[in-house]
This record gives sequence, structure tokens and C-alpha cells, in this order.
Amino acid sequence: MSLRVSSSPRRLESVAKVTGSATYTGEGRPCAYAALVCSPCARGVIRRINYETAAKTPGVLQVLTHLNAPRLHKVKLLLPVELNNWLPLQNDTIHYAGQPVAMVIAESWEAARAAAALVEVECDAAAARLDFDFGPAEPVKSVGAGAPGLLVRGKPERSWAGSAQQVDATYRCAPAHHNPMEPAASLARWDDQGGLHLETCTQFVFGEAVLLAQAFGFAFGERTARLAAHVLGGWEIGGKVRVTAPLIGGSFGSKGANSHMLLAAMAARVVAQPVKLTLTRQQTYAMMPYRPQLQQRVRLGADIGGRLQAILHEARIGKSELGGFIEPCGELTASMYACSAFTVRHEAVTLDLNAPTFMRAPGAAPGLFALECAMDELAEKTGLDPLELRLRNYSEQDAKSGKPWSSKALRECYRRGAQQFGWARRSVPAVRHGKWLVGVGMASSAYLTQQFPCSARITLREQGNGVASLVESAFHEIGQGAWTALSQVAAECLGLPLSAVELKFGDTNLPFAAITAGSSTTLSVGSAIQTAAAALIKALLKLDREPASPLLGARPADLRLRDGRLEWRDEPERGRPVAELLRLAPNGCLTVSAQHRIPIRPNWARAAWGAQFAEVAVHAEHGTIRLQRLVGAFAGGRVVNRQLAEDQLRGGMVWGIGHALMEGSVPDLQHGGWVNDNLGEALVPTQADVGEIEVLLLEEDDSPGNPLGVKGLGEIGICGVAAAIANAVFHATGRRVRDLPLRLDSLL
Repeated sequence: MSLRVSSSPRRLESVAKVTGSATYTGEGRPCAYAALVCSPCARGVIRRINYETAAKTPGVLQVLTHLNAPRLHKVKLLLPVELNNWLPLQNDTIHYAGQPVAMVIAESWEAARAAAALVEVECDAAAARLDFDFGPAEPVKSVGAGAPGLLVRGKPERSWAGSAQQVDATYRCAPAHHNPMEPAASLARWDDQGGLHLETCTQFVFGEAVLLAQAFGFAFGERTARLAAHVLGGWEIGGKVRVTAPLIGGSFGSKGANSHMLLAAMAARVVAQPVKLTLTRQQTYAMMPYRPQLQQRVRLGADIGGRLQAILHEARIGKSELGGFIEPCGELTASMYACSAFTVRHEAVTLDLNAPTFMRAPGAAPGLFALECAMDELAEKTGLDPLELRLRNYSEQDAKSGKPWSSKALRECYRRGAQQFGWARRSVPAVRHGKWLVGVGMASSAYLTQQFPCSARITLREQGNGVASLVESAFHEIGQGAWTALSQVAAECLGLPLSAVELKFGDTNLPFAAITAGSSTTLSVGSAIQTAAAALIKALLKLDREPASPLLGARPADLRLRDGRLEWRDEPERGRPVAELLRLAPNGCLTVSAQHRIPIRPNWARAAWGAQFAEVAVHAEHGTIRLQRLVGAFAGGRVVNRQLAEDQLRGGMVWGIGHALMEGSVPDLQHGGWVNDNLGEALVPTQADVGEIEVLLLEEDDSPGNPLGVKGLGEIGICGVAAAIANAVFHATGRRVRDLPLRLDSLL
């Protein structure tokens, strides 16, 4: 079934968001409220918690500490999160500053906050590991979601040592927090039969259901067995734990398997009424994850003509004692260019901070900053144009897996981006306008395509003279536009107008959908919808029993749904209205469910591709950096909604500007925690900072990779931006800055 989506309707939820009628977890509904008290020290043991005054505050229902909180069962989740090693309010050990040590439950949010401020916590502090630069690093076996921490091909050390042209440089990236506009929030309620319903802002409702079922000791069928049945067999199994996720006000990787979900459920069980817990902005820094601090050494060896002979990428990465996540900085290193000898090595520095996790374009964004800056340094050494150097090392297959790419329009991205930007006019040395030094830089961009097994249920029913559809799958709308894009996919697959499609999502009572991450949702859930639509054709054909039917003798593969009809692909004039066939079904209604599985060993390597071009002006006396222009050209398979895709890419490029010039969380090396844990000091680009941004979106035929032909575009926009800007700063000033964010003192 081919996809012909080409229109770009506006977001279906846009009016509700603009008018304020859209529903978010943290918004007001009748319930009790919880507020947290957090640890003032970075490492140690709680000596005493005095909450007598807080407990007597009017409106307070209960105060929980490790001494009286409900006991939780150990959890084991697939993702490397800190809850695998620590659960809130279970003992007196303090692992990091900002760790929750008490919870006040009250009749109002104001009363809960006021009482929480009265709780006194005394600790026996121990020496904490807080300085990344002085912590010992240890090799790690796996990074990210399970990729190997060490990858070696050929004899890279020998090849590098024998190379005519060499680069050996170290790049650093500050830690950074996600800071979505909506802070974390959970609303929990227990029913009379012992069932739990949690409404929360999450990227994986089924994952949270497993977390809650394990922690609160539900039966085995409620835990891993339930998830396995959905994922492996496509069987829908209900349960006593229900998790729902309404519209989510941004996430970027931060919302999933967070302790606030457990705390809200604990509070609701104790006071026997619904309880809502919303973190303050400061608490989101300590109780939610972030991108860790990084140091990357990149060595490139090339022959006299600039062709790569060795790539060595060694990353030193901050991690928490509790969390197992290691930023996969080298995941693209072996895939970007033609080179037969390479080493990718990751090492971790354990710190007494809350645990880091996936953040928009994990691994790829900081990893490409280092690799693409190193490529620019190699271009300088060889005297080649940076774009020409990349073309000389262009690869038609993935060196890491040895498989060909399902599609790769990176050459066209280079060509179109360079043409639009005016790269051919690049001058050496750079241009000077008064006291402003103007330079240009470029970088390659890529993001590996990810797909997860998903299920969908489709119901067709007669409605007036036409057909209406209900499409159900437990995916999540985190602001990326999945509601709209998947409604378009459903409308196309079902041959109906968009207005005839209703989509339900974000609920464990619906068919399984995987985590919304890795730019995978449109591809994963869209494939499930496509598979369910194919099953629907088969079911409709079974309803057709008329001897003289124009569908007589047809096989499901011969037919398609279009314009409200079931018709032959090659002879569209032969067919029947779907509404006519539905009259033959019980109650004029037909429901099918289907699961789309992904091949365990695909024949192709898959990735989205792009090229970033930046122009900066640097003040010769002050060191001020102004981004004047940014052009990105991207190829991400078939485009479902061009407007949504371009907006995603543009937003990612803005994030890349922040990554390059502004964003960085500052750890408190004396007390633990974070110095700039507020939106006043957490700098992000505003309208005045971004300059002119142009997005060029190329369509690819990626049908070899997947029948839907879609790749993810949500995260590639950030990839390569920081390197392009850093390379432009070097072109303008002759000063190579290898630390992010680029600051004034780096240039003065």
C-alpha cells in the first residue's frame, strides 16, 4: 500500500492549545495536592526530619518520610534509569542534592507548598563526587539503549600513526537540561478494587504501567507479562494499572520513568483520594534527567588527498551512581564516512548527581559536534574546501554494519544547501565589515532511523451517506504533531477525508504503542495503521457475498481503499462503496486490530541525512557572536506533512543554536545540584538570537527500508548545527574553540 499524503493541514489540536481548552496533567481538577521536600546535601545519611509544625498546618492531610511511606517493591525496567537502583522515600540514604526526602499532602496546592517549607532536614554529609574533570573514568560495556561501548574495525592506531595528515583534538560539552515548558506532573487515584489510574505527562504509558505494577506489587500478569504480550504477540491484555497521557507540553526525552509518578501514587494510597504532584522548575533540575557532561577526543588520519584512513573517537562521559545511561556519543562515527579503520570508545565518570538520560538527538548531537569540527580541522590541514573533503569521503554503505543504506540523498543535501547558502562565494580569509569578522561554516547532519513494533485498531461505521473511522493506538502527542500526521496517514490508508478520522491515543486501554522517542512515532505507529488498513480490506472483502459483485475474484492485495470505496488497484472503476459493504456487517460496524512487527535483521541500514550551513559575525574587540544565517537541507524519506516537518526541523535548528552558543547547566561543585536551576539563568535562544533560518526539505524514496517510506525528522535538525557554527567562528576569527557553549571568554 503506497502512501500519497501530500497536503499539510494545520495541527488538529492548535485551536484548543491557543484558546486554552487543551487538557494537560497539571491543570486544576478536584484532588488533594502533594509538595516535596528535597535533600540539602549531595551525599550522606538523613539524621533527622522534623515535620511536626508542618503536620499541624491547616489543610495538611499527611506528611510522608522514609519512616512512614508505603513500602515499594524493587523494579527492573528495560531503560537504564535510576529507579532500577533507587526508589523514593524507602531509606535514609542520600545519593544527590535535590533527592526527595519528604512529601506533604494537603487539601490545596498552597497549603502543601507552605507546609513543605516548614519541614526541617538534618543530614550527616559525606564527601561527594562532583567534579567531572577530576573523577576517574572507567570503560563501559554498553551505551544508550544497549549499543556496544567499544567498537573497533581494522588497525586504527597503526593507520592513524602512518597517515600523512593527522588531527588530534579534544572537544567538551557542558551538561544541559531539557526544560520543556510543561513541568513534570502526575495525578493518581486508586479505586475500591485496588486498581490504580495514573494520569501523567510521559512518553511511554505502557512503560509507566509496568513501573507502577512492579513497584506496588501487582500480580505478575500486570507487570512484564502484560508488556511482553503486547510487544511479542500483539495481544491486548487489560489490567488494574491504567496510565493515561493527555497532551504533553514538551518532553525532548525527559518524561519517562520519573520518581514523581511513584510519589503521586504513594500519596493517593495513603490519603485514599486523588492526589496531584507537580514539580517546581527547580525540582525538575534535580528530579528529572539531563544530557551529561562530555569530553571527546577525536583523531583523524588521512592521506595527502584528504581520504580518511583512520577515525578514533574516545568519549569521557558523566554518569550517576544510580543511573546506567551512558550518552552514545560515537553512534554515528563509524557510519558517516568511508573509512575501514576506526575505534569508538566510551568511558564513564561516576558523579553524585541525579541520573542523566536521553536528550533530543542523544549521542548524535554532541558526537557530531566533535566529529564535524574535527573534519573541518582536517580540511584546514589538507587545504581542501570543507565540503569537498566530505564529498571525497562519501560512503554508500554503513561501515559499522556493512549494509547499504536504504536511501541516502546526502549528496543532494550538500548540493542544495550549498547552492541556497551561497557556499561557493566562501572567501579565504574571511570578510571583515568594520569591527565585525564574518565567517561561514558547514557540517554534515544525520540521525539513525529507529522503528519499534506497534499495534493499531480501526473501526469503520456507517455515518449518514458516508463512512466514519475510529483509529486507536497508545502513542503520545508530546508537541511534535503526531496527532495530525497519523490522522493523515490513517485518512490516506482508509481512503477517507481527514474529517472522517477520529484518533484516540495515550492510554494503556488502547492497543500497544512503543515509547515516543528516537524520531520513531510516525514510522512506527503509521506502519501499524497501514497494516491494520490492509487487514480491514481483507475483512471488507469477506463481507462481499454478492454473486455479481465487481469485487468478485479479487484478492486483498489486488484492492485498495480510496474515496470511500473498495476498488481494484489497476481498474479503479471496478469497486463498491465501503458504506454499502458495512451494511452487511453487524450493526453497520467493522473493527480490526493489527500489529506491525519490524524485521530482526533488516537488509538495509537506515538514516535521515542533512547538511547545515552557518554564517556568523564576531566582534573583533568584544568577542560577541551573532548568528546571521543558518541553512539546513534534509532528506528524511517520504514527507507526511511538510509544514509539520519543516517546523520540527526549524525548531531543532534553534535548539542547535542554543547548544552552540548558550545552553549549559552548571553543577554546584561545593554543595551538589545545579547552580542555574531556573528559567532566568538557563539561557535559550529567543527570536532576537536566531537570525535567518532556512529549511530545505528533500523527498526520498525509502520504500526499500519500509513500505511506508517514512524516516524520522524530529531530531536531525539539531545535529550538526553546533559544529557548523563553531566552524564558522573559526573561519571568521582563526580561533578554534572546542568547548560548548562557545562563550565570550573563549574568543577574547
